[in-house]
Amino acid sequence: MFMVKNFKKSFYLLIIVLITLSISSKQLKTLTPPDAIKEPHYLTIHDTTLVDDYYYFRNIDDPRVMNYIEEENKYTDKMMLKTKKLQKKLYNEILKKVDKDEISVPERRDSFLYYYKDLRGKDYTIFCRRKDKENSQEEIIIDVNELAKNYQFFDLNFGEISSDHRMLSYSFDTLGNENYTLRILDLKTKKNIEIPVIDNITSFAFNKYNDGFFYTVQNDISRSYALRYYDMKTGKDTLLFQEDDERFSVYVNKTRDRDYIFLSVSSSTSSEYYYIKSDDRDLKLNLLVKREKDVEYSFDHSGLYFYYLTNKDCINFDLKRFRIDSTIENSTTVIKGSDSLMIEGFDAFESFLSVYERVNGRKKLKFYYLATGDSKYFDFGEDNCTFYPFSNSSFKRDSLRVSYMSLKTPSTVIDIDVKSLKGVVKKVEEIKGYKKDNYVTEYIYAKAEDGELIPISLIYNKKYDPKNLPLLLNGYGAYGMPSDPYFSTSRLSLLDRGVIFGIAHIRGGGDKGRKWYIDGKMFKKMNTFTDFISCAEYLIEKGYTSPEKLVIEGGSAGGLLIGAVLNLKPELFKGAILSVPFVDLINTMLDTTLPLTTGEFEEWGNPQIKEQFDYMIKYSPYDNIKPTKYPNILVKSSIFDTRVMYWEPLKWVAKMRDNKLDNNVLLLKMRMSGGHGGSSGKYNWYEEIAFDNAFLLYYIWNIQR
Repeated sequence: MFMVKNFKKSFYLLIIVLITLSISSKQLKTLTPPDAIKEPHYLTIHDTTLVDDYYYFRNIDDPRVMNYIEEENKYTDKMMLKTKKLQKKLYNEILKKVDKDEISVPERRDSFLYYYKDLRGKDYTIFCRRKDKENSQEEIIIDVNELAKNYQFFDLNFGEISSDHRMLSYSFDTLGNENYTLRILDLKTKKNIEIPVIDNITSFAFNKYNDGFFYTVQNDISRSYALRYYDMKTGKDTLLFQEDDERFSVYVNKTRDRDYIFLSVSSSTSSEYYYIKSDDRDLKLNLLVKREKDVEYSFDHSGLYFYYLTNKDCINFDLKRFRIDSTIENSTTVIKGSDSLMIEGFDAFESFLSVYERVNGRKKLKFYYLATGDSKYFDFGEDNCTFYPFSNSSFKRDSLRVSYMSLKTPSTVIDIDVKSLKGVVKKVEEIKGYKKDNYVTEYIYAKAEDGELIPISLIYNKKYDPKNLPLLLNGYGAYGMPSDPYFSTSRLSLLDRGVIFGIAHIRGGGDKGRKWYIDGKMFKKMNTFTDFISCAEYLIEKGYTSPEKLVIEGGSAGGLLIGAVLNLKPELFKGAILSVPFVDLINTMLDTTLPLTTGEFEEWGNPQIKEQFDYMIKYSPYDNIKPTKYPNILVKSSIFDTRVMYWEPLKWVAKMRDNKLDNNVLLLKMRMSGGHGGSSGKYNWYEEIAFDNAFLLYYIWNIQR
């Protein structure tokens, strides 16, 4: 009897094991990664032949391409099924912290107060105004939720309020391809004014009389190339300026005092400027400064002077001025840049200039007083912080409004009295349960291969000793754009689970001035990648993390960074996230029919030139994939992205699958709506963040709580 019972028990256990193995086997079959069809394409350039097995991915009408995209998305969905509960938990954590009604601090413009609302349960913003008097009634200008309700994707650019407050210009994109369509809204009737269909708009300005407007448009390769004027009384549309050099783009803006319309004609390394008096019915374009190789300008106006920034005499820019009845040759210097001080920008008001500087890598706000020539800095109370001015439309004012934040300080709206430098906090982003003092920030330096010191910004929860913790290191390093220390509510879910977050302020960005940028572009681009690797190695050396816990991330040109670094040092990292990554460098820079290509020859190089090709091919992420072990990787892209075409990450993933010699996870998430900036709607955005964080926690750090 005993033997029979034990036999039956063993038999049933065997059956359960076999069923389990059968199920596991089926799951393994189901979860086999997609295998893209190869179709070799041969390109011979400068005696080098490049073989591209996935060149045909460029043809979206080829059914194999869409089939492969669907296979990759299905595979990702199945692989992420086991993280669904975690995703939901992370999503709810974000909602718990931020899902509430938010109303902005109103901005006074003449007799109106303008503001916007983000309401709980609504994906999009509602723009409002009311009269600046007690008990005045709220007027909804635009409810973006209503405009967006029939679209999967919707992005609105809130344009210009006419000076008589009767009209609003706005534009919208319903695909994610950044083709914006213009509308002029009558603020009394709340109906759009009848004008011809104007697509591809890139900038806009009403004239002084509010009966016509200037606008710029882009061509079929997304280059803003022409300035036009539309007369709202006669319906006449006039071409005022067209730029045929494909390296240059044109944009229009109106000065804050409403007296001048500026036209900038700029490449990534030089610029030319014109102005039109906003009350000039003849629409005469007047040249301010002619373009010159490697010389840049930006202009504003106040009183009797044109004020401008230029790098003509100083690599980190000088702020200068000349009288409006004179010429640029008669300029005088207002503020001089230096090797350690870069002037990034400025705004001109009636009695002062607000000047935005970067001193030894730290962003600073300076006020320059026009009457005396004196200047003073405003102290935010944190060295490693960032800020941006906003809601400062009025020319005559005695305060400046800024939004200030740091890695641990939420977005804080401050009105700064220009004379006393007293800052009045108008609003602090409310985050339920958040306590700033629970987090520690550090600003440290790693030594690069050539001895340069590379700053790293870090933040972590103080209840975790920062020793051998999971660490997420972010990088960009391109176009001279600084990687400023920004606050992120969604990041708290990682920090509170013992993750350190870091930003590597590498060369190619503008974190330590213009030279920092120049030393990370063209024939010095390798500095960007080796700087990032030096930062990673330093964090490991100092015990913050280890190769088993270090993850890297970057988007767009930052995706090129991550792709290049993975080829150079794959063993240094446990995982990587690449968002809309620019990874097919050579093919893209050879195709001048694509958006941005020609304009970016000055950033990356032109592979038609042998010397430049020889340098670019050394680091091109797609061309340097090799048979080796790579870490766990998540790649994200959008089918309608016009900045980095969908086929770049698609090809990169297919080639990576064909070459990698490991069993680590490689996932591609191709969004079928949206563009370079991802999905639209705040709740979709929260879901994307929860997805990313779940991938990190589950597949890389094995943190499933």
